Amino acid sequence: GVDLLDTSQGLQVYIWKCYYRDNWICIENDVVRHQLLNVENVKSLSLSFDFNMHPTIAYTTENTDKQISTFLHWYDTAQAKQITTEYGTGYITPQVSLDDHRLHQSANADIIFAYIKNSNLYYRQQRDRFLIERLLAENLGEYAELTQIGMTTKNRSQFVYS
Repeated sequence: GVDLLDTSQGLQVYIWKCYYRDNWICIENDVVRHQLLNVENVKSLSLSFDFNMHPTIAYTTENTDKQISTFLHWYDTAQAKQITTEYGTGYITPQVSLDDHRLHQSANADIIFAYIKNSNLYYRQQRDRFLIERLLAENLGEYAELTQIGMTTKNRSQFVYS
């Protein structure tokens, strides 16, 4: 989209970047920049947008004891506002993606929030307000990391882990 909440020119207008600078989680395209969240010690970020250009960001932070906690910043339709949900420790390499970018699938599309926990791959989806955890794959190994999720050229959601 052109900007947050602006789909007037469609969803394929700009490439958006998400980054962390001076304790701010920021997003930008070639025209606009937004400081979205002021958070300390961010270690990883993953960005996606829904069909209304609401951002969804999965991020991790590290506390003074070197524990990593996972958070999801997303648009809650029940509250009609952006909220941040803390999932705590044990959620490894969280990723987010809109599962189907095709406009004619907008009624069925979801933001997918995926992660590895206890060596298993799980996901949650926006239509369930990210409350229901679903198992995708088991026993990936102690050092498994989710590196990417998204739609393939064959219109299938794919989860890449190593």
